[in-house]
Order: sequence, then C-alpha cells, then structure tokens
Amino acid sequence: MSHPDSNSLRRPARGRLVALHSSASGARQWQAWRALLPASVDLVAPDLPGYGADGAAPWRAAAPTTLADEAEPLLPLLSGVEGGVHLLGHSYGGAVALELALRWPQHVRSLTLYEPVRFGVLRGAAGRAPWSEALDLGGAVRAHVRARRLHAAAALFVDYWSGDGAWALCGEGRRAAIAACMPKVDAEFGALFADTVPLRAWAGLQMPVRLLAGTRSPAPVLRVAETLAQACPRATLRHLEGLGHMGPVQAPARVAAALGFSAEEPDLEATLPGV
Repeated sequence: MSHPDSNSLRRPARGRLVALHSSASGARQWQAWRALLPASVDLVAPDLPGYGADGAAPWRAAAPTTLADEAEPLLPLLSGVEGGVHLLGHSYGGAVALELALRWPQHVRSLTLYEPVRFGVLRGAAGRAPWSEALDLGGAVRAHVRARRLHAAAALFVDYWSGDGAWALCGEGRRAAIAACMPKVDAEFGALFADTVPLRAWAGLQMPVRLLAGTRSPAPVLRVAETLAQACPRATLRHLEGLGHMGPVQAPARVAAALGFSAEEPDLEATLPGV
C-alpha cells in the first residue's frame, strides 16, 4: 500500500483529500487528478489491499475479505490528521470510504462518493431488480474465476461497467493486468454481498456526504446512490449527464470540476453541502 510521508501527515487537515480507487485499478487511477486540484489540496491516493505493491495476482487472502478488512489498513491515513480528512471514493473505493466513515466518523470530515457499490443497501429495498442484477454480475464473475477463466471474468466485468465493446478496446497488457485482478474482484463482490449494515445506520453519519452519479450508469449503482442520498442526513446527489460508471477515469476533468475545487477557492469545505 502507498503511504504518505511523515511530513505530509502533519499538514493541516483542511486540505487533506484521501482518494480510494475502484476495483481492478489502483492508486494510479487518481494520477490525472493531481493537475486538476489546487496546489493547496493534499491528495493522498493509497492502493487498497491486494493492489499496487501488495500485488493482486494471485489473491492470497487468508480469510474471506470483508469491508472491515479493506478499511482497517487505511486507518493510519485518517487518524494521523488533526480534525480528520476528506474522503473521495469511486465504486468499490466508495464502499470502503463509507466503511471508514461508519467505523471511525471522528476521523472523517466529509465524504465525496462517485457511485459507491454498497449493494447491501438494496437488499431490503422495494423493487429487487437492481439487487438481483448486482448478484447476477457477481455470480457470473465468481463462476469464471473459480473455473480459472480469468480473461472471461475480466471481459464480463469491464463490459458491464464501461459498456459493451470496452474489453475489445483494451490492449493486451491492460487485459492481462485486469484479468490478474479478478480473484481479488471476486473477493470484493463477496464482501459487498455479505454487507448487512442496516439502512438506518447511515442516518448516523453526521458529516457532509456528496454523491455523484452518471446518467449512463448501470441501474444498481444509480439506486445505491439514490438510497444513500435519502438515508444520510447531510447528503446531496448530483447526476452528471452522459457519464457512466467509469467517469472519474474517463472524464477526470469533468468529475473534478463537479466537486467545485478551483485555485480561487481551494478550501474543500467551502464546496460541500451543509458546511
């Protein structure tokens, strides 16, 4: 996992932004964002467990992955900052960010989430189609992984989240890298489907929560965003026209602009709801 240096841990909390990447990705996902944010924003982008220096191929978890397993190694990035940090999470990174906020709210100043895949909030919701769709995707990925058809799992995964034909556009090296991540992605689906946090628990989050979603994204993540926006007391939800689930990667400038950060207004808190 990538960690900030000791000097950065002592910087003021006002500008600390911890960004958590999506599945089958890594800290490099946020590289383009560094040029899009004001210099006063201290962007810290760690690799989630199983990625980066830890390696995702093969995934050697000693026990089934849980969202708590994903969140706990990141706690030092939060607890070392006076007043807490701002969390930015995309997809699975958003699900982990929510786990951090739920377990250690005193260390989280705000949440900004692009389509967090916290599928557990759909389990008891009216209209089960989005929950069933998410289960079907995870089940299909698992079947391929268990049969060691990693490229087939990766093709299904990429085309679901990025649109039909996206896998065909990936270069050979990129395909190999994504396929190598599929055992960890399978474990992540397991963590998401094992999530039993009741919907009422999200009402306890008192920090500002900003939810972003693309209008072209799959139904399950749109429903998750809508459900969390209703459950969290200080939440707002904004839909970005024409973007899909991979918006933070495919259109980083547009998504970063939606956060309201600028050189003229570098204070993260000034852009958040209810602050």
